Amino acid sequence: MNERATAQLRVIKAVMNALAAADISAWLFGGWGLDARIGRITREHGDVEFWLERTDAERSKAVLTAAGAAALATQPPAEACEFTWDGTDFSTAYFDRQPDGSFSQPLGRWPDWLFPPGSFGDEPGMLDGAPVLAMSVAGMLAMKEQYPRLRNGGPWRQKDIDDIKALRMLAARAGVHHLD
Repeated sequence: MNERATAQLRVIKAVMNALAAADISAWLFGGWGLDARIGRITREHGDVEFWLERTDAERSKAVLTAAGAAALATQPPAEACEFTWDGTDFSTAYFDRQPDGSFSQPLGRWPDWLFPPGSFGDEPGMLDGAPVLAMSVAGMLAMKEQYPRLRNGGPWRQKDIDDIKALRMLAARAGVHHLD
């Protein structure tokens, strides 16, 4: 494991610990979320991303800054917050629970992004031998598959194509259906 991955893992643990102590749940997504669902590190990651329930947005920012992270004013506050902690960047994005059990991000640039029920559950993934909350395989697959069709989306990058392939394999093993 290289120095960057080691620093990112350290930040993941620090963020999870700080938020858990304040009774705030955070789910990894993106490359680190996929690695948590696979149970091992599969590639280098450019960033660390967490989903949080919007009702915890302001409190999470206060908890993380009190713990040592620096909040950056780079994102629309209704949508996300970027931070740096000991030289490692990470972000928190906010979702809303819908009455039908699904999830969305109605405020900001991504109101058309919808996540299926169960996207933010209690079943942890594993990173570096430790359990961590991670967005479900079905949730991450829906997120990736929808991206090119979103109002503010764009084409898949090669890492997205690779992630979709890995997520589809994980989903098939678990009997999860995807959008296609």
